[in-house]
Amino acid sequence: MNPILMLCFAIALTGCQSLPSSDEGNAKDVVFLKREHCLTDYIEDLKRVHFGPCLTVQSVNGHPPATRPDGFIELPVNSRTSLGVYCTYRSQDNTVKENSTIYTTVVFPYDQFAKAGIRWYLHAHTDVLHGKGCKPTLSRSSRG
Repeated sequence: MNPILMLCFAIALTGCQSLPSSDEGNAKDVVFLKREHCLTDYIEDLKRVHFGPCLTVQSVNGHPPATRPDGFIELPVNSRTSLGVYCTYRSQDNTVKENSTIYTTVVFPYDQFAKAGIRWYLHAHTDVLHGKGCKPTLSRSSRG
């Protein structure tokens, strides 16, 4: 088999395996939160990609987060969690818009992350089209 094809296959396979597993989370009694999440959407009518906002976790309970190689942060279950986050908005060439960074704090109650092993994502969710605001919305992975 072609060595370049083998390398591409290996890279693709590695990417598929890089998500944390629910078994690992259960063993450690943690949930996984993606440290940075950027929205990107293909607009069929315009035949182009729309680059949405990025939300990045800057601190967990006042401390810099320990980010895993897969880009996730481990958070203990059944604990009150305060996240310092910032949102940035991107231009259509995928560069950060000048003066678009907005900082905020999100506090989750102790029962927000009640079940270990689940992957969570934060999205910037305020006036996305106009590049304003940073009110994170939490969503959970549909797969464990």
